[in-house]
Amino acid sequence: MGLNDTALALTISIAAFTDFREHRIYNKLLGPAFVMAIALQIYFKGWIGLRESLFGAFIGFLILLIPYFLGGIGAGDVKLLAVIGAFGGVHFVITSFLYGAIVGGIISVILLARRGALCSTLHRFLLFYLLRIKIDPQNKQADEAQKEKFPYGIAITIGTLLAMLLRM
Repeated sequence: MGLNDTALALTISIAAFTDFREHRIYNKLLGPAFVMAIALQIYFKGWIGLRESLFGAFIGFLILLIPYFLGGIGAGDVKLLAVIGAFGGVHFVITSFLYGAIVGGIISVILLARRGALCSTLHRFLLFYLLRIKIDPQNKQADEAQKEKFPYGIAITIGTLLAMLLRM
């Protein structure tokens, strides 16, 4: 594991920890990590590294922008994925995002099952999204389960660690 991977692993680990404990990913972590990612890419790859780093950050930022605007995730998650893109470039950030989305889906299913809302949520999904049938708005259990969020930075972190392990 090189310096770039070590810095990335440390950054995402701290982000996951603070997201779990405080439901926040701090700019005072992400700002310096972003600068470090760019500096490391320039050091190791020159101007090409700068281009790869900035483009990776841009794509990482764009990927989560719509979920952020829809209220599904926080701004820290968006910035975290941008930092991951700055460390690893476009291909790496897309791979990290996809693995993170799978992990996030698994976590969501587990949380819904633990809260006893998995069946009602699946039922509502099948009725509304697939069959376009109106649903009873009085189903409080499913509504509460959908409103409750989990720290998505954890899913992003696990997805990124998987991407790091599987590229070796």
